[in-house]
Amino acid sequence: MNDIEWQRPDLRPHIKRISAAAGWRWRQRFSPRGALRRRVAGQVVLITGASSGIGAGLSHRLARAGATVLLVARSLEKLQDTVDDIQADGGRAHAYRCDLADLDSCDRLCEQVLAEHGGVDILVNNAGRSIRRSVMHSLDRFHDYQRTMQLNYFGAIRLAMNLIPAMQARGQGHVINVSTMGVQSAPARFSAYLGSKSALEGWTLAAQNELVHTGVEFTLMNYPLVRTPMIAPTAIYRYVPAMSEERAVDWLCEAIVTRPKRKVPAFGLASQVMYQVLPKTSELIVNTSFQLLRDKRR
Repeated sequence: MNDIEWQRPDLRPHIKRISAAAGWRWRQRFSPRGALRRRVAGQVVLITGASSGIGAGLSHRLARAGATVLLVARSLEKLQDTVDDIQADGGRAHAYRCDLADLDSCDRLCEQVLAEHGGVDILVNNAGRSIRRSVMHSLDRFHDYQRTMQLNYFGAIRLAMNLIPAMQARGQGHVINVSTMGVQSAPARFSAYLGSKSALEGWTLAAQNELVHTGVEFTLMNYPLVRTPMIAPTAIYRYVPAMSEERAVDWLCEAIVTRPKRKVPAFGLASQVMYQVLPKTSELIVNTSFQLLRDKRR
């Protein structure tokens, strides 16, 4: 404990943030497009997983609102197509190839972005890897857990930790980490995916509590199932209700404007409450649904 000294907390940033939040919620409610433009015009926004799906849709939306969008993914060719479309529409966009599972690649990306743009105002960690496989079928596939942690957790926080110092120096910044409603509802067969997202959430909440007085804010996006290319390989998802990509982009735009600590659907909140109040009943429901479908060895 010798490395800690007492100091007087500064509560003024909290008062300013709380008072400003009401105004942003009001603007979002009555003029969402105007609120988004007011929030991001002239800002630099880095979006991972931007070659398709939610990331590509968000890039278009923010560019139209006046932001400079930095699109990041492994495929530079797909990114360039999106950049070309945005630029043809009069927006400002740049493509960056990066393997987010490679921490050295993350560092090089951040060095380049800081050198070329001076910093990032909003970081959207949207890229992710999902693996649907039961624990007992993963006993000889420990790499499933390593791969999901490498991208969903280590890659995301590596970017954030590289970019936060410049945000803090400017006294403002926003880190959005895309997670899943599964953290609240704990569906079976997703232990690797949920483990990585739970780690990301723990880091995000701790970082928020440490840095909010510096002007750097964090948001967790607990999405339900979204109909994106990532879920296409799982045949059963064709028959399960899912949020559209457009609505998912709406959610992110709302979060950029209002900067909530967490955005989660009502079912996620209900699942969390039920697990806390009736844990055995929750286990019964989830386990029964797990047993209804037999695993095929993959």
